[in-house]
Amino acid sequence: MIYIIYICVLAVFFLVALFVSSSQQDIPLPSELEKEISAANVRRHVFFVRPFSSLNKLILNRLYLYNLIDRRLEQADLKTLPEDFLGLCEISALSFSLGAYIFKGSFDFLWVILSGVIGFILPFFYLRRRIFRRKSLILRSFPDMLNLISLCVGAGLDLILSLNWIIERSPVSSPLLDEFAVVLHEINVGQPRRQALRNMAKRLDIPEISSFVRIVVQAEKMGTPIGEALAMYAEEVREMRFERAERQALKAPIKMLFPLIFFILPVVGIIVAGPILIRFMKTGLPGIGR
Repeated sequence: MIYIIYICVLAVFFLVALFVSSSQQDIPLPSELEKEISAANVRRHVFFVRPFSSLNKLILNRLYLYNLIDRRLEQADLKTLPEDFLGLCEISALSFSLGAYIFKGSFDFLWVILSGVIGFILPFFYLRRRIFRRKSLILRSFPDMLNLISLCVGAGLDLILSLNWIIERSPVSSPLLDEFAVVLHEINVGQPRRQALRNMAKRLDIPEISSFVRIVVQAEKMGTPIGEALAMYAEEVREMRFERAERQALKAPIKMLFPLIFFILPVVGIIVAGPILIRFMKTGLPGIGR
C-alpha cells in the first residue's frame, strides 16, 4: 500500500512540475551577455530533478529563500541551481522515508516522517560543512598569497598582472586561486576592478577578504601604492591566524571532556574494577559465609 502512495505522490508532483514548466518560457540571453558569463560560474541542471525545477523555483521564490540558497551554493563552489538542490533534498527525504519503511517492516507514521525530515536536512549539513572547509582553506593560504602579491607589486607589477603571474605559476590549485581567477575573468570581460573585487568579497563573505578588498579599493581611490599596505596587512592576517589557532587549542580540553567521561573513563573503570567485582561475586567478602 505504501508503494502505491509513493508512486501517486511522485506522479502528481511530476505532472504539476510539467505544467508549471510548460507555462513558463525561458528568456534567451543576448549573445553579448552569453560571452561575458564566466565558465567557472555556469550553473547546470541536475538531469534527474530537472522536471521538478520550475515548481521548486516557484516555491523558493515564494518563501524568499532562492537568493539565500544561491549564495550558499556559491560559497560552497557547487555548480548546482537552488531549485535543483531543493530537488535533491526532496529525493533524499523520500529515500530515507522509504528506507525507514523497509527497515521497520510496517508503516509507522512517526518513524517515516522523522526519517524524511532527517533525509531532507542532510544535504544542508553537507553544504554547511563544505562551506566551512572551503573558508578554512582560503584563510590558511591567504597570508602567503598576500606576501606574494606584495612582492610582485614591489617588483613593479600592478595588482592584475601580479594575480595573473601567481595563478599561472602556481603548481597546485586552491580555492583562493580559483576565486582570483574568477576576478581576472570578470575584469577581462570589461567589469571594473573595484566591482570584480567586491563581487569576490560578497561571494566569500570572509572578513579578511573584505578588508583586503577595502584596502585595494581605497588605495585605488587615493592613488597610493598598495605594496607596503598589503605587506603590513599580510603580517596582520598571519597574526590573526595564529591567534585563531591558539583559541582552537584552548578549546581542545573542553571538547575532550565528552569522550573522556562517556568513553574512556567507563573502559578504565571496567578494566580496574571488573576483576575485583567478578572475584567478589564468586567468593563474597572475607569472613562472610565461612
